[in-house]
Amino acid sequence: MNPHFTAPSIDRFNLETIDQVCVDESHSRISFSLLLEHRHISQRLFFAVLDDDRTHGAAISVHPATGEVCDLINDAGVIGYLSSSPLPPRVPVDCEITVFKFGRNCVCSARVAGETFLYPAFTLPASPRLSALVGIESDNIRDGIGLQNARLVLSHAELPQAVA
Repeated sequence: MNPHFTAPSIDRFNLETIDQVCVDESHSRISFSLLLEHRHISQRLFFAVLDDDRTHGAAISVHPATGEVCDLINDAGVIGYLSSSPLPPRVPVDCEITVFKFGRNCVCSARVAGETFLYPAFTLPASPRLSALVGIESDNIRDGIGLQNARLVLSHAELPQAVA
């Protein structure tokens, strides 16, 4: 992590919960996809799949002016830059988080405007309830963001077992 970079805090975002799912210990695929439309190029966008304490999961911020894509929960900081930046205001941005859960261990990727970014692996507490969240740097989320087609999908995947 760059010692001169400070990732924005989740506290800087006005957040809205879109949906919630309860996850058991099995192998699962959790996907949160949405279209975000920002109205001000200088305001960061936020989307996440987090536990109730907002300490475990995947949380992504996107800076429309620079294309900076950041991890806000697992101390990875900048995970990449969009090649298509700046993102013009009032144009929907396709965003998605996909989490593959194997017991308590998770691997994840984030997709923003058609570009995929690897996200740091993390663990989840036993049988968590996960929330899909969206937000923007603003006092009023409805003043700065348009939200379309937001959905959280949980599917259980039967994965082959390793043979010794």
